[in-house]
Amino acid sequence: MPLPGLLAELGIPVEDVLKGTDLVPVDLSPDRFLELGTILTVLDNAVARTGREDLGLLLGARQTAAVLGPLSRVVRAAATLGEALSDLAAMQGRNSSAAATYLRRQGEDVFFGYGVHDPRVAASPITQDIVLALLNRIVTELTRGAVRPREYLSLRPAPRHPGRWFVLGAEVRFGEAETGFYLTSEDMTFPLPTADRQLRDQALTELLSQPALISVEWTYRTRRALRALLLEGSSGMLEVAQHLGVGPRSLRRALAREGTSFENVRDSVRLAIARDLLSMSALSIDNLALALDFANPSAFIRAFRRWTGETPAAWRNKNSLLRSVAGGK
Repeated sequence: MPLPGLLAELGIPVEDVLKGTDLVPVDLSPDRFLELGTILTVLDNAVARTGREDLGLLLGARQTAAVLGPLSRVVRAAATLGEALSDLAAMQGRNSSAAATYLRRQGEDVFFGYGVHDPRVAASPITQDIVLALLNRIVTELTRGAVRPREYLSLRPAPRHPGRWFVLGAEVRFGEAETGFYLTSEDMTFPLPTADRQLRDQALTELLSQPALISVEWTYRTRRALRALLLEGSSGMLEVAQHLGVGPRSLRRALAREGTSFENVRDSVRLAIARDLLSMSALSIDNLALALDFANPSAFIRAFRRWTGETPAAWRNKNSLLRSVAGGK
């Protein structure tokens, strides 16, 4: 994590952002594992202490593709940008079991998105900024600056000083249903200067030989597929099974062997997205129901009450981040 160096530049002692945790400065070393909840606490403290609402952008821009670990070798050796991003989306589960990157074609454009699909993970504007800046940095690195996203979307609420986000090089639309950016079909065919088919195949073989981060493969694959498909209005068993390249019966049996069902997995992904949108966006309940592919708002309200014991409006009233992001320099 490049946080200590950035804090030093901003004149903030590392100890100041570790309050409320049991961490000491050495725990922020790259070789130390930290729980996501702890990381979010530290990052939120850093934003509050520095007053920099764009701290996530600064952190993400300091990363390189190396942050992907062994997957970086596969991505860098891909033939084209499209192949590299496809590899990243397909293999990102090797790095995270709670979130997914995904590609979605929209007319002549391609959307490269990121989203959490685990409802246990708390929403945070700074993580949206880190991811957006990091993914942008990876595209810039892979193409040596030849390809730039033409528009960005962010789930985070609009900041007080949106001009600071111009550093990404294109318009950023805040309060959207997902985080990511648009590339053209031509961008996806851009040949990477570091392309090496033999090296990519070797790196891919080595990556796949390593133990997986997750033990419930089909549950994760289904959650990841739903994270991309839900916002398209495609959350049915048949649509998800087709996306995964299997039959509906095969998918249902695979999920049953892992102790779950398609409906339970879909509920967990819907809850994760609903919590993000309720806390960080101003979307109406009607539009939220539409985004989550419910038949009508009443069906969404009933489901959310079943999941949490509260209505969406009551949960939003207690957990909205729209008020808290108004501070900062």
